[in-house]
Amino acid sequence: MNHIVIIGFMGSGKTRVGKRLSNDLGLPFVDVDRVITKKMDLSVKEIFQRFGEPYYRALETITIKALIEDQERKVVSLGSGLPIQEQNQKYLKELGTIVYLKGSADTLRKRLEGNSSNPLLEGENQDEKIKKLLKQRDPVYTKYADIQVVTGVKPFEELIREIEEKLEAYAKK
Repeated sequence: MNHIVIIGFMGSGKTRVGKRLSNDLGLPFVDVDRVITKKMDLSVKEIFQRFGEPYYRALETITIKALIEDQERKVVSLGSGLPIQEQNQKYLKELGTIVYLKGSADTLRKRLEGNSSNPLLEGENQDEKIKKLLKQRDPVYTKYADIQVVTGVKPFEELIREIEEKLEAYAKK
């Protein structure tokens, strides 16, 4: 099934963009993190605290495998750590067309300021943590992306228009 799959760092706008694209394209929207938290009746942070990150990553894998089997085309937002997990990488292209929302460290830092819901941003200096995770994740996101757009530099409407134009051009390939 060729879903439209949104990837990017936390704070890049995956959920907002995904919801808008699903509305514009008349497709259902699925946020993988939301599916997991709803099923577990716990927040991402609580799942990490109670069961650990490997457990959460296994839940992500189960969820995307189910989405691959789903015959109804959707707009899917992936958690920012999902694409960097080796066990998930083989499923990314099977999911559909990958749209990478690429944000600068500055944009992401501003958007994540005061965010305490993400367990990976706890502890050391949040600014340093963002830069470190971005350096680790950007090459993977870039490798799997069919389409890349820069987030945080243009108005939201222009960003959506750019993504929709690129999706249309990509579909014609």
